[in-house]
Amino acid sequence: MKLPLTISLLASNRIATLERCLDSLTPLLRQVPAELIVVFTGTDERVRQAAERYTDQIIPFTWCNDFSAARNAGLKHAKGEWFLYLDDDEWFDDVTEICDFFQSGECRQYNSAAYIQRNYLDWEGSRHSDGFVYRMVKRTPQQRFENPIHEELQPCYSPCKIFSTYVHHYGYIGSIARNSTGKTSRNIPLLQKDVQERPDYTKNYLQLTQEYCIEERWD
Repeated sequence: MKLPLTISLLASNRIATLERCLDSLTPLLRQVPAELIVVFTGTDERVRQAAERYTDQIIPFTWCNDFSAARNAGLKHAKGEWFLYLDDDEWFDDVTEICDFFQSGECRQYNSAAYIQRNYLDWEGSRHSDGFVYRMVKRTPQQRFENPIHEELQPCYSPCKIFSTYVHHYGYIGSIARNSTGKTSRNIPLLQKDVQERPDYTKNYLQLTQEYCIEERWD
């Protein structure tokens, strides 16, 4: 019998958000036969120890400014028929819909799936923007992650199941994004480098525009 699901998670040095993320996955891991793979890109041993309380599949990965390379490390070890991936600063509000997708056998009708990422604009959670992220696929031998930043798993086949469930994500709050540890300060140089290497790849310009808007760098 095939294992229905692999969940692959990138973990850096954010222990508080990692535990919140892993706790949100626990009902899914209990109700659906699944494996959890944590690709550990950080250096804080407390993070590794926290991850080990949830899984014995911890893959050490030396960070090289390439998200696809880190994602592919998890994909390489996956055994599930389906592959779901997320970050350690996201956590599910409710996984019931995803559990039902597998328990009912509905998963046999689809080749990919998307859920909502709720990006908060303030710490109080009073303002947010929602967007679908395509983070679940039925695995094929040809699949690989592409792009060093804002990575995508290709190929991704239809039909696609659209879930109404969502993950919380506070990573792009403007007050954080503008300091030296914010995501935009990390993302912009990676995108600029990729633009130089692939000047005809349109998506990089769209992503750069988004990053500059987050930083309010209108010039």
